[in-house]
This record gives sequence, C-alpha cells and structure tokens, in this order.
Amino acid sequence: MAIAAYNDQDSLEDLRRILTRRLTFVLIGCGVFGAWYLLLRRDIALSASGLLCLLIVLARSVQTMLSRKPELSRYLLMAGLSGLLFTGMLLFPNPWLPWLGIPCVFIGATLINHGGLYVAVGITGAAFALNLSSGRQYPLVELGSVLTLAALSSWLSAYTLFTAVHWYGAMQARSELLLDETRNHRAELSQALKSLEMAYETQKHTQLELIWARNQAEDGRRLKEQFAANISHELRTPLNLILGFSDIMYRSPEVYGDVEWSPRLRRDIHQIYRSSQHLLDLIDDILDLSRFEMATFSLVLEVIDLHALLQETIEIARDLTRGRPVELQFEVAGELPLIEVDRTRIRQVVLNILSNACAFTEAGSVTLTARVVNREVVISITDTGAGIPTDKLPHLFDEFYQVDPSLRRSHAGAGLGLAITKHFVEAHGGRIWVESSAGKGTRFTFALPLTQHIHVEYPTGVKTQQSPAEDYQPCVLVIEKDPTIISMMRRYIRDCDLIQVKDTGTIAELAAKVHPRAIIRNIRRDHSAGDPLPEDFACAIPVIECSLPSPAWVAEDLAIAGYLTKPLSAQRLLDEIERFGQVQNVLVIDDDRGFVLLVERILQSGKRTLKVRRAYDAAQGLEAMTESPPDLVLLDMVMPGVDGLGLLLQIQSDPLLCRIPVILLGAESTIGKPSAQNPVIIYHRDGLYPIEVFGCLNAVIKNLKPRYPVSLKLV
Repeated sequence: MAIAAYNDQDSLEDLRRILTRRLTFVLIGCGVFGAWYLLLRRDIALSASGLLCLLIVLARSVQTMLSRKPELSRYLLMAGLSGLLFTGMLLFPNPWLPWLGIPCVFIGATLINHGGLYVAVGITGAAFALNLSSGRQYPLVELGSVLTLAALSSWLSAYTLFTAVHWYGAMQARSELLLDETRNHRAELSQALKSLEMAYETQKHTQLELIWARNQAEDGRRLKEQFAANISHELRTPLNLILGFSDIMYRSPEVYGDVEWSPRLRRDIHQIYRSSQHLLDLIDDILDLSRFEMATFSLVLEVIDLHALLQETIEIARDLTRGRPVELQFEVAGELPLIEVDRTRIRQVVLNILSNACAFTEAGSVTLTARVVNREVVISITDTGAGIPTDKLPHLFDEFYQVDPSLRRSHAGAGLGLAITKHFVEAHGGRIWVESSAGKGTRFTFALPLTQHIHVEYPTGVKTQQSPAEDYQPCVLVIEKDPTIISMMRRYIRDCDLIQVKDTGTIAELAAKVHPRAIIRNIRRDHSAGDPLPEDFACAIPVIECSLPSPAWVAEDLAIAGYLTKPLSAQRLLDEIERFGQVQNVLVIDDDRGFVLLVERILQSGKRTLKVRRAYDAAQGLEAMTESPPDLVLLDMVMPGVDGLGLLLQIQSDPLLCRIPVILLGAESTIGKPSAQNPVIIYHRDGLYPIEVFGCLNAVIKNLKPRYPVSLKLV
C-alpha cells in the first residue's frame, strides 16, 4: 500500500511564511519601541525617525503581500532590511551598526535559499565601500570573519531544520499509515478468533499477521537507524570545517598573516571551537545510537568537579538566550562534591534540558539549581515558559515524541533529546522526572546517586574508608598498533585499565610488571594470525582474540599509505605526514573546496614548510600528478563522477604514479556492521577450568542477541 503523498516543499513554504509573519510583528514592535525611546529622550532626529517609519512601513507591506505573494514578500523583507541597514551605516558613523548584520544573516538563511551568504557579502561590501569613500573605521577583518562564521552557522542551522522537517513529515505519514493498517488487521484478527469453525484458517492467518507485524517493526527500526545515521553524516561534513578552522584560528593565528586578533575575538572563536567539539560528541552519540543501540553504550567515568561542569555548561548555553528577554540563572545550595560520572554524557543531559527550556521560554527566566539531598545530587532546570499539558507528560521521554507534532510548530527537533537524556541518567543509576502544567512553566529534575555505581570525593579531602578490593581495577594488555581501536575499546570496556602494546616482543617484560588479568589480541583472521606471542612467554595469562576492523586494515586492503576519517584532527594529519619523512609537495584532491582550504591551513600551521596543490575532481588530480608528481596525495573517498576509489585504481595501474603514497580520507568509521570475520576466541596456555568456561558463557549470553531473518516461511 502506497504512503500518502507528502510535499515537503509545501511544508517548507508554510514554515517560512509563519516565520516571516512573526518577524514582521517583531519589526513593527522594534519600530514602535524605537520611536517611543526617541520621544523619551526628546531627540526627534529626522533621519532616525525616518528609518523607524520605513521599518514599520516595510513590515506592514510584507504582511499585506504575504498571503498573495509569499516568495516575493520574503525577498522584499530581506532587501528592505539590508537597505535600511546600509542607509543607517551611511547616515550614522556608529561603529556598531555593521554588527546588526549578524541577525540579518540568520534571518536571510532561514527565509531564502543561500540568503545568509548574500546578506553577509552585501554587508561586508558595504562596510568596505564606506571605509574607502566616507572614512569609516569599520574593523573589516573581524567583521568579515564573524559574518562568515555566522553565514556558515546559519546555513547549518537552516539546513538541519529543513532536513528535520522533511524527515519528520515522511516518518509521520508512514507512522499514520502503519497505525491505520494495524487497527484494521487487529479488527480482522479479533473476528477470526471468535470463529471456532475456522480454527485452522485463524491460526494460519494469525501467523501471517505476526510475520507482517514483525516486518513492519523491523522496517520502523531500520528507518530510525537510517534517520540517525543520515542526519549525523550530513552534520559531520560542515562541522568538520567549523571545527578545523576555529581550531586553527585559536591555536595558530599566525597562519593568516600579520593580523591583530583581539582577546575578545579569540575568546569567542575558542567558544565556537569548544561548542563545535561538544556538538561532535553529540553526533558520535547519535551514531552510537544507530549502530550499537542505546542498551549497549558505555560510560567513560572520571572524577570531576560537578560545580565547574555545571558552570561551564551554563556558559555554553548563554548563547541560547542572547538578545532575548530571558535570564539564565545558576544557583547552588551548599558545596557540591567531586563525583565520578561521564563528563560528556552529563553535560549533554544538562544542555538538552537547558536547550528545551530556553526554546520554550519567550520571556522570563531559566534557572539551574543543584544540591545534595540524601546521598543524591539533585539538579533541576526550571523555566517560566508555556508549560506542558498534563496528558503529554507520560510520553515526554519516548523516542521521536513531540508535544506538538504538527509541521507548523514553532520549535524544531527530532524528538530524541529527552529520550537520550533519560538513557544517560539511568545509565548512571539515577532517575529523572518532570513537573509542569500549561501556562505555568516546567521543571525538569534528575538525581545522581552518590552510592553504588558512583564513587564520591569531597573537596576537603575527607573520604570514606574503602577496602583495597573496592579500589582495584584489573589491568588488560591490548596488542594493537592502531590508536583508534584502543580509543574505541576504552570507551566500551569498563572497570579495567587497558594498556596498549604495539610490539609483542615486550609483552613478557610488561606482563611481569603490571600483572594483567588478560591479554586482548586484535587480529585479522581472513589474512593471518597476527604477530605470534614469544615462545618463552612464561606468564600463563588468558588470551582473548577478536577482530575489530581498523583504518589500518582498510589501508592494507587498498594498498595505500593510510586512511583517515573526518572530522580531521590537525595533529593527527600532521603526525601522519611526519611518518613519510621529507615530504615537500602535497596534493589534496577533494571536491569540497572548504575542506581543501582547511587542509591547506592545517599544513601551514605545522613546523615544516610544505607546498600544497589543489585538485577538485579526479581528472584535475590525475592531470596534476602527471605534470608534477607530488611527494604525498590526500584523496577524498566521495567525489562526483569518478570517486576516490576509482581514481586510486587509475593511480595504482600507472607505473609512473603507483609509487606515490596516498592517504585516503573518508567520512565513515570502519566499525559498525557485523561481519563473518569478527569471531571472539578465548584460550589459556594451560586450558580453562569448567567454572571459567561457565563464567565466559554467562557473560557472552548476557551481551549477545539473535538476529533472525526478516522473512520466515510457514510450516
């Protein structure tokens, strides 16, 4: 049965029409407020009054045209705002006027395709022209940088919003269809069960219905996983540029020449970098949700200062209320203890709740409080917003649930934030609840226990006495050269210390020092058994063999020098290039011009002077390599036309180019899907006792689940 037609273009137009209408009311209010302010000051300047009148006339004209010609009205609104801003810059010498272009950039990106870029270019050009013609002293470099970052951020926000609108609408249409079909078939099943004369037919019909229902549930699960994976993949590409450029701007500003960076600008750039890094952690969490399921994620516990973490999170969230009549408050009752939690997860919990509170509070306050009550740290976020109806509260923490499911809602979101928040709090042994009523605000509260899974230290140094067994963590040696695999293991293997061993020749000496509980060997069973353990290895330690695919294996399969995943770390790229010795000439082949520029900036920030050449498709790259062979090639996997793998085959088949080292750049991790070549083998030099075998089986049974085929035949 076909899904009901869904036109996301109409939904997008409706969304833009609603935003345009609300914006006109805001502009009229700003014009009236400005006129009232001038009257209070008794400074009725004709130029300022004229601009305010023009602003009101512009907003009213857009309102009049909006119902008949919505697209033309949006263009009129953006052109009028830009014109009024330029006129204000022309009439008044105030140096802060060009900075009003930042909200105009965000408005343009939301209302018009690529509108933010056009506004940013126009305002920067106007400031440059006025500096030349009228002697203005606008800070062009700072203004251009901030407007560029604003254009990128606004484009990312608008793109995410429109993608979420499309995905949500499609999933809602399919969910409604599935619900109708389920109701119809449930009625048929009830009628069949009442008929004793058709027992065999009823049984067969029931089996068919169960198979159909399971297929539908499997389709729904795959849709959810695909939704999370696609959203995360689309976000990582632009985030890579934001993260990379902001890191270079903050740590190596000398790359951009003789430019004076003010402390305030560097602090703001660092804030962008820190927030982007946190956003990358959240995207990794969504990928974990789609690949590993929420039941299997692990915590990276560390002892932290909870007060400092909450203070840092509040500072990140202040951007959510900037320019709005909403006050963000932080209140701590007494002294908070040091607590052992996963820093990233708890920060995400607080940020998720703060983001919702700020989004649904038009005016008033959002207050974060923290206190210790009965061996629990209780953290509350209270807002004075619109509140939540009582009948909606029981479903608030369900995945993909929206209080307002319509496409005309004023606040976007995929409905995953509170569901993930609840998972993270409960993983720490805590609990979370909400108190709210329509029109009276909302209070989210979660409590983290200071006993059992959470160990606590107080700043005064007073500690409860613990036995040595409680403080002991077993040590495990991991034979693996790739740091990516070690990082993944440390993230998902809890309650033990993992020590990386790159050379098996040193394992006997290391085992004698640290007395490990076990040895983990990550080997490729489809190629070889890996590096053998030394024959004189005297320590009788259990050995666990597994096969987790790493980027090094991808590089080995493709016969290339290396494989790096995006977002690309500047230090990782520089370390990778350092392996090749005297590299002077680097060729970057990538269709993303922004990413090519980022790689060039990273290489310029290194210690060595490198010549960087660019190519934006396979043909240009092959031509550049033929004309002047480089010392190293950085090649992107995904390109239009001939992709990275296709170009790699051409390079390797050319006897003149096949010796040039190639590092492949990809956006997908090598870990995620099951493989027949991923067994786990446990053995001991002297054999295993039955009780040890039963213990291993018990652990394996608790962590594995069957994957039955989707389609089953009736017997």
